[in-house]
Amino acid sequence: MKKIILLLVTAFLMGGMAMAQQVRRGDKMPDPKTRAERMTERMVKEYSLNDTQKKQLQEANLALMEKMGNMSMSRRPDMGRGDNNRSGKKEGRRPQMTDEERAKMKTEMEKNRKEMETARTAYDTQLQKIMTKDQYAAYIKNMKDRQAKMESGRKNSRRK
Repeated sequence: MKKIILLLVTAFLMGGMAMAQQVRRGDKMPDPKTRAERMTERMVKEYSLNDTQKKQLQEANLALMEKMGNMSMSRRPDMGRGDNNRSGKKEGRRPQMTDEERAKMKTEMEKNRKEMETARTAYDTQLQKIMTKDQYAAYIKNMKDRQAKMESGRKNSRRK
């Protein structure tokens, strides 16, 4: 009995170490085509789309992912990571942004937000043409539910 328990504990620990060795994706996202394919497959299952709708949706998703992928994410190279220790400061600290850099970044972020909004509106218009009224209504309901879930997640993370 002790040998069995010891064997199970050992197997459990070895499994945990193996999981810890997996390579992380980091900041790399799959290419737009892969993301569009995954999104299409999920939506085909979720909304019971036919083959014609699937083909049209694939094209719309690919166009959206390419637009989103081509938008520059205005982040400074040293943001979000503690490994860029240019100034000899403590690990994890980054130099403060100047007012000029902050204003430039804010302008770029606003521009990207407007572009994304425009792309999203065009995508929704395409979806209305591709999907039936019932399918599109289910899509809108799911999007609102996801948005509400994200909002509640943000509120909960701010409280911590």
